[in-house]
Amino acid sequence: MSPFAASAASTSSQPDDRRSVVVTGDRILVRLPDPGERRTKAGILIPATAHSVDRKGIWGMVIGVGPHVRQVEPDDEVLYLPDDAIEVDVKGEAFLIVRERDIHAIASRRVDDATGLYL
Repeated sequence: MSPFAASAASTSSQPDDRRSVVVTGDRILVRLPDPGERRTKAGILIPATAHSVDRKGIWGMVIGVGPHVRQVEPDDEVLYLPDDAIEVDVKGEAFLIVRERDIHAIASRRVDDATGLYL
């Protein structure tokens, strides 16, 4: 079950620990990418415990957006730098919160004729 679904059983006499999570402002809630091992183009295996010192961007799946987010929608993939994200724990699952201005690229399945420029 999604941690962002509102609780329908809040009127029952039993305590309910499910809560709705609302992203505020220009923030974007992103699912953490799989921290597993990865391979370079040359086939070198990089273990999950190795930390990169370069400023490599990471792609993540958008779970929720705040009311002031203009260009990103849930189910988009966004490119961001790991230093620009805040890690949060929601019911035992780790997510990231990123500001819209810290998003460098958006990969979306929707067709949009907009240029991305504000006039």
